[in-house]
Amino acid sequence: MAIQYDFYETSEFQDEENDGRQLRARAVSRGTISAEKLYKRVQQVSGFKVAESKGVMAAITDMVLFFLSEGYNVQLDELGFLSVSLTSRRVKNRREIRAESVEFSQLNFRASKKVRDFLTYAEKEKVSTGRAKSSKLPVEKRAQLLKDFLGTHPFATRADYCRITSTLKDKAMNDIHAFIEEGWLRKYGNGRTVVYLLNT
Repeated sequence: MAIQYDFYETSEFQDEENDGRQLRARAVSRGTISAEKLYKRVQQVSGFKVAESKGVMAAITDMVLFFLSEGYNVQLDELGFLSVSLTSRRVKNRREIRAESVEFSQLNFRASKKVRDFLTYAEKEKVSTGRAKSSKLPVEKRAQLLKDFLGTHPFATRADYCRITSTLKDKAMNDIHAFIEEGWLRKYGNGRTVVYLLNT
């Protein structure tokens, strides 16, 4: 198998010959591998029992969260590094804001050189031409795609929404604003650190 991709319209670069529309390749996910399936595959290839993998993962997760909360970056062996981003309202003087007003923004992942090299040379293949274009889907379907994404991710960015629905920036923002008005989506953060969460 290979990493699948498809082409999506982008207005990132202006082009008089095609009204600013150009195509850019983007990865198309085959789906999400659940933790349970991951543990079972580990058992098949290594002999570690599912319960053992779960226990180790739970312990690692607890330790990673502990060190992140203490202000450290964390190396995940040969996968890469995790770090925390913070945000706050804008101020002119650092004395205008206290620690209580500084909030968690997002968790950053920086892949190791081994991971970057491995994925750089991984096989890629174009998805079937018969695949439906999500950009042609009605807004209800685009909303469901976002809800499904947020069901397995803690938050989504505007770029995430563009990727999973194949919409351009302006259309994506119009959708997101409409979802916020409907009440099931909420905005968190400011500026470049804005993310969107399910409003539970």
